[in-house]
Amino acid sequence: MAGVLVPALAAAAPAVVADRVVIVGRAADDKPWTDAPTEARLDDGAQLAVVVVGHAGKRKVVIADAGITPLQLGGRAVRSRDRRTPDALGTVKVRWSVVEPHGFRTITPAANGATAPFYTNVSTEPADFGRWLGYDTIEYTERVVHDWSDAADARRIAAEVSSGEDGAVQLAGLGTVRFKAEVELASGEVLASPGADAVDKFGILPAVHRVSIRRGDDFLGWLTGYMLVPEVFGSAGTGKNHQTERFTGADCADILIGAMRRSGRRDLAYTNVAGLTADATVVAAPVDLDDHGTPPSPITGVAAGDVIRIDYGGALRGHTPRGWDHVAALFEDKSDPDGPNHGAADGQLDGFDLVIHMGHPRLVIEPLAEQAPATVDVLRWRAARRHRD
Repeated sequence: MAGVLVPALAAAAPAVVADRVVIVGRAADDKPWTDAPTEARLDDGAQLAVVVVGHAGKRKVVIADAGITPLQLGGRAVRSRDRRTPDALGTVKVRWSVVEPHGFRTITPAANGATAPFYTNVSTEPADFGRWLGYDTIEYTERVVHDWSDAADARRIAAEVSSGEDGAVQLAGLGTVRFKAEVELASGEVLASPGADAVDKFGILPAVHRVSIRRGDDFLGWLTGYMLVPEVFGSAGTGKNHQTERFTGADCADILIGAMRRSGRRDLAYTNVAGLTADATVVAAPVDLDDHGTPPSPITGVAAGDVIRIDYGGALRGHTPRGWDHVAALFEDKSDPDGPNHGAADGQLDGFDLVIHMGHPRLVIEPLAEQAPATVDVLRWRAARRHRD
């Protein structure tokens, strides 16, 4: 109309477009949400949440529930002006899966469906024991743990450790698994975070969100965080890509070093059983254990966390061409349940004591007698050195 001023219409805000799905975790209530691995103690109450990275026009935005704060992606804090709430995408559904390794490698081709008892990067044949074979292919599977839901609480779950393989979980809630999240948009399009097919030669990629729940912050505590990590004889890699550093696989010696490194001993380097004496001192000289794990005279002065090297006897004598076949750590001092201490600690090392070691196909806690007859000695970790050669 002539003579009437019409106010200009405000430009419509650009629509939010979803590009990819990211899992973030929070180790405890006072910790930030981050896409780095979720590493926590069992009683910390660790949680996971799904966020969507997208764009609105030319601006990169992160779609996350308001309670997911503070939030860090790629080591950087997400600014409030770059955040959007899930309603910006309309109604979405979420599904969560656990990504875990098969404990036993399937031999391919396998005419009879045979399986190997563990993964190995090196030969275990007596004639060429230890010869490098190249990285074994660790096989992974996905198992749905929370099916499709559009409820708000479906976007946030407890970071719980579980396994689809019978008997794999030996200490409830402890160990390492990985998670995948899928988001179904209102359009029906499904976006997903990386899952079982995201692998390289070392195993599952760091992009697949890792959850490692441990009993405590010391050596044995961090060892429990390695539960469910598969045995890879001759585990290898350099720097951050060592299979033990990435929790993709470990052998009997590397898993002990890995737990020590996580507990703060970054000065330790990965080695074999014989090489452990570079960082540990002998506190009990070699002694023979009989079929029940009983020494000829009491072995005293040992403590939880001490390292027990094992050279198998009996039918397994000369099991490997190496001086020591295997290694474990003393997990708990126990005694004969029918003896004077009724199974409680007695301050002596024998077959009743519980040890934690890399078995077939993963870490196991069992009586030392299960490793007998054998020759054993006991090592104790030295204090940290200021510099390493």
